[in-house]
Amino acid sequence: MKTLNRLQTQHVANNEPDASSRYNRLPAIAAMVAMTNLGALTMLMTPAFIAGYLSSGRLSNTEASTLTSVELGGMTIAVILTSLVIARVDRRACVATGLLIAALGHLISILAVSYPILVITRTVAGAGVGITYTVAVAALSATRLPDRNFGIAITSNQLSVTLLLALLSWLGLDHGYRVVIGVVLAFTLLMGLGIGLFPRVAPTRAASDADKGSQASSSTLPGVLGLVGMFLFLVAVGEVWPVVGPIAQSHGIGAAAVGSALAIAGLAGISAGLLVSLIGSRFGRLVPLIVGTLGLACAMLTLLVASDGRSLVLSASLIMFFWIFSIPYYLGSQSALDPSGRLAVLSSAMMPFGLAAGQALANSMTPGAGYSPIILSSALIFGLALATTLIGIHLKVAPFARRNVSG
Repeated sequence: MKTLNRLQTQHVANNEPDASSRYNRLPAIAAMVAMTNLGALTMLMTPAFIAGYLSSGRLSNTEASTLTSVELGGMTIAVILTSLVIARVDRRACVATGLLIAALGHLISILAVSYPILVITRTVAGAGVGITYTVAVAALSATRLPDRNFGIAITSNQLSVTLLLALLSWLGLDHGYRVVIGVVLAFTLLMGLGIGLFPRVAPTRAASDADKGSQASSSTLPGVLGLVGMFLFLVAVGEVWPVVGPIAQSHGIGAAAVGSALAIAGLAGISAGLLVSLIGSRFGRLVPLIVGTLGLACAMLTLLVASDGRSLVLSASLIMFFWIFSIPYYLGSQSALDPSGRLAVLSSAMMPFGLAAGQALANSMTPGAGYSPIILSSALIFGLALATTLIGIHLKVAPFARRNVSG
C-alpha cells in the first residue's frame, strides 16, 4: 500500500512538474484562502450555532454546548491526523474529500430528528472541516509570502463570518438550528467551487530548509510552553465565547439583539486583522501579546455588566477585536520559539482543541449559579496563558543573551 501511494504521488508530481510555482499563483492562493474560511466559521460561529440549537426548544444549554464541542473535537482530531500525512497525499483530492464529508455532515444534521444522531453528524461535519482546514493552512505556509497570505486569509475569514452572521441575524436566530446549518452548508458548497484551483502535490523542500532545521535549538521546552500558552488562551476564549448568547439572555437580552451583536462584532474582527497587517512586528511581539491578552480578559469581564443590546454589542465587539488581534502574535511567537518546526504543525490543532476544551470546562461548572464564575475563570486563564507564553519566550531568549554578554 505504501508503494502504491508513493507511485501515485510520483505520478501526480510528473503531471505537475512545477509544483512550487503553482502555490504562488493568484487563483491557487484564492482557493487556499477560501478553504480556511470553513475552519473560521466552525470556530467563530459557535454562539450562532448554540442560539440556533436553543431556539429549537428541545435542547438544553448543556446539550447545545456539547454539540458545538463535539464538532470542534472532530475538527481537532482531523487536523492532527491530516497533518501526519499532509506531505504524501494528493492535496486537491484531500480537500475535496473534506468538503464532501463536511457537506454530508451538515445535510444529515438538518434531517436529523434525535439528539444522538446530531452528536454524530456534528462530529462528522467538524472532521470534514478539519481535513480541509489543515490542507489549506499547509498550502498557504508553502507560498512565497506566507505572512501576507495568512493576513489575507484572516481578513477573508472575518468577512465571511460577518456576512453569514449578518444573514443569520436577518433570517433570525430564533428559527432553529436547521437555518444556521443550512446557511453553513450553502457556504460550504460555494467554497467547493475552488477545488479545481487547488495545488495537488506538496512543494519539495529546498536543501537549505533541511540545514536550517538541523541547526535549530535542541531544547523543545520553550516551544512546548508556547504551545501550552496558546492552548490556554483558546481555552479561555472557548469557555465564554460560545455561550455569549445564553449569557446575554440571562441578562434579559433577546435573541434578535444577540444576532445583531454578533454580526457587528465581526466588523471589529475585520478591523483587528487589518490593524495587525498594518503594524506587523513594528512593536515586536511582547507588547501586542500583553495588550491583546489583557484587553481580551477585560473584554470578557464586560459581559458581567452587559444589560441591553448596546452594551452587548460593545462587549462582543471588544472580545472579537482582541481575539483576532492576539492570534497572529501567538502564532508568531510559537514559530519563533520552535524554529525546527517540530511543534508548529500542532499550532493549527490548538485552536479547535482549545475552544472545545473551554466549552467542556464551562459545561462542568454549575449553570444554576449564573455565568459569573465562568467569566471570571476565563479572565484568570488568560493571565495563565500570557504568563506561560512569556516564560517560554524568556527561556528561548536568555541563552542567546548570555552568549552575547560572554562574547
